[in-house]
Parts: sequence; C-alpha cells; structure tokens
Amino acid sequence: MSKRSSKGRGGQAGEARFIVDTMLGDVARWLRLMGYDTLYSSRYEDWEILRAAEEEGRIIVTMDRGLYSRARRRGLRAVLVSSFETPARLAEVSLQAPLRLEADPRRSRCPECNSPLVEVRDKSKLRGRVPPAALEAYDVFYVCPRCGKVYWEGSHWRNIRRILEEAREIRGRILREAGAVKRVKRVEGRKQA
Repeated sequence: MSKRSSKGRGGQAGEARFIVDTMLGDVARWLRLMGYDTLYSSRYEDWEILRAAEEEGRIIVTMDRGLYSRARRRGLRAVLVSSFETPARLAEVSLQAPLRLEADPRRSRCPECNSPLVEVRDKSKLRGRVPPAALEAYDVFYVCPRCGKVYWEGSHWRNIRRILEEAREIRGRILREAGAVKRVKRVEGRKQA
C-alpha cells in the first residue's frame, strides 16, 4: 500500500486517521491540508482499504455503499459521502467523524504524499524552488521532506479558508435542521400520547 502514514508533526496523538477511497481524492487532499494523516491512492482495491482500516485503526471515507456496508459489518468506522461538492463532502465527513474544519499550515500535511510539512524560514534553502516573488513576499514556507514540494500561505489560502467556512456553514445548517426534526417528532409524540 503506497503513501503510508508518516509520524511527526501534523497529526496529534489520538487524532482521527483516515483512508479515502479512489472516488474522493479531493477529500483526501483536504483532510491532509487540515492536518489529518490520510491514506489515498487512485489504485486502492476495496480489500486494501479494509485491511488498512482494520490494521491501523483508520476511518474509511467512501462514496461506495458496498464498501461502506462491508466495513460496518466488520465493525470498522466508515463515513459514507453522498455529496458531489467539496464543502458539502467535508461537512458530511465532519458530521460522522471527529474532524475540525480548520486549516493551519503549521499542522498541515503534504496534500500530495501525506508527510507532515516542515516549517522553513531560511530562504536561502529555497532559492530555485520557489518563485522569486514568493520568496520576497513571504517569510515562512512549509516543505515536504518526502516529495520536496514547497508551500506557503499565498492568496490561495483565502480560498481554502472560504471553502472550510462554507463547509462549517453547511454542517451547522444540517445540525439545525436535524434538531428541528427531533423537536417536531418530540411534539408529535406528545400529541399522540
């Protein structure tokens, strides 16, 4: 199984760890951005996902009802996602698994390979790897020790935060609607009694 977890900064002890099926690569990247140890490959077979979840205590995130059912029958934690838009998908996962809908580059993992990122302030180590304008504009960079990619809090972070805010709003709306449904059922139950 490729792209195994990496220990170190970016994941806290006892924090949820995920394995994401082949249909949800965008969710895997977002979970990594939020700092969660997340396995993903477009080549995973269902049996590999089930085995990794079982052996490593990972939560399966899937759109595949069959995989979800098999996981639940085996007593594994699994999240069934039905939405097609990223903010709604993230809201769904957060309702079914312990998930903070927040991104902090100091906690992020590489969205490509899942390694915890390393903070770098010495710009001389990044010359030739980062556009000169970014080197000039930013003081803090985050480097993946595995694949070598370099990240920084550029303008794209506004979009990341906007999408996560939208996911939090969707989650809140779902929770409010679920609470309203429970209240209606309670009132209806009293009327029937």
